[in-house]
Amino acid sequence: MDSEQLAADLVDDLARSCWVIETARSSLYRGWAGTDPRYEQNVDICHERAHLIEASLNERSKRPDHELVDGHLAWMTSVAGDDPEEVPLAPFFIDRLGLWVDSHLPRFIGGGGRLVELGEKARAELRFPESFPPPPPYEPVRPVEVEPPGEITFRFGILADLHFGSARAADHARAAIEDLNASGAELVVQLGDLTDKGDRDEYEAATQALAQLDCPFVTMMGNHDVFSFAEEQLLGKELYAEKFGRAPDGVVLEHKGVKFCVLDSVEHAASPFPGFDFTSGSFADGPGGAIVRGALSPPQHDLLADVAAPGGGPAFVFLHHPPQPFPGFPPILFGLRDIDSGRLHATIDSGNVWGVFAGHTHRNFRTRDYDGVPAHEVGIPRDFPFGYALVDVTDAGYAYRFMQLSDEELVSSAYETAGHLWRRYALGDETARGFTFSPA
Repeated sequence: MDSEQLAADLVDDLARSCWVIETARSSLYRGWAGTDPRYEQNVDICHERAHLIEASLNERSKRPDHELVDGHLAWMTSVAGDDPEEVPLAPFFIDRLGLWVDSHLPRFIGGGGRLVELGEKARAELRFPESFPPPPPYEPVRPVEVEPPGEITFRFGILADLHFGSARAADHARAAIEDLNASGAELVVQLGDLTDKGDRDEYEAATQALAQLDCPFVTMMGNHDVFSFAEEQLLGKELYAEKFGRAPDGVVLEHKGVKFCVLDSVEHAASPFPGFDFTSGSFADGPGGAIVRGALSPPQHDLLADVAAPGGGPAFVFLHHPPQPFPGFPPILFGLRDIDSGRLHATIDSGNVWGVFAGHTHRNFRTRDYDGVPAHEVGIPRDFPFGYALVDVTDAGYAYRFMQLSDEELVSSAYETAGHLWRRYALGDETARGFTFSPA
């Protein structure tokens, strides 16, 4: 699509996303108001904000995504709690979600000034703490015990976002690679965001680190790999092809009769917004990198067609962006485009796909199931709970386990960077850290 179409399409998705956020925030505040009447005002404020956004959607001939609200509300509640006092700083976290809306949407809709005015009215009632609570103490995350469905044919590893160039990234990637080398994995799939700012030196650091793997590996581009902050250009296609020997249009590999469909689900376009800093609640200085939403190119649609072909045999699909419906934050906008998610769904309906694995979100979470076939988000080495995944494949399915890094000294020191909210966001329950799958 051309730049004007892309801009209009992104604004549509932004408005859809903001409507879901405000509608879910209104419901969350309604629950909180049961224990603290101060939040009754916020219920009405968020409801009016959602109404303003809905009017804009109607003008754009779009409808609100009512079916996504419950999932997004469940995500909000899982992080912030059922009560405003349950999780330290939860009221500020929920307010920051509204401030994200105020920072991104108003200039694109009628009533944007009123949207901001309402947000400031709610924000004026926040009571700032005198000090920030300390992070919870170190407690190792043990792997969930799962039994593979049959005799293991082979094991492969999943290494999610690496973010070379950011704090702790290199040491944590090294620790993950050492663990994978000791794990017996015969193949490793890396899920994109190799770099933090898309710069040449970060690409070089990532390729040097991955070269230490004792088994074959395959990787893909993430949105952080598209735009070079140092050179302020969209250099990702060039740098990725130079370092990894293929154009970022996906690839299908085969190992012991199982296909690995690897999709470079990025849009090669710059974001119209600077980066948003949740700590300060404002835009960061400088460019905002690439668009965070995911998309698939025509060659990648052809790869999915190959996977879906009759008699194609079992396959796994890997991509950076989780498919729709994406219930995390921001909903819709942070996932794969609707049209490409639909194509992925059609591929899974072929019966050949055993699982879909995505990065991008830095958490352990089941995005959705496709009639029992999991679409699953994988936690990362750099951030809590600090790890990677192992998959044991059998003739009858597979067993998946998230593994925390074995370097206990490295991990325990990094726990200080993870507060209560992040741990609730990223850890995932036991079913998100260990499960089995057998095709129907």
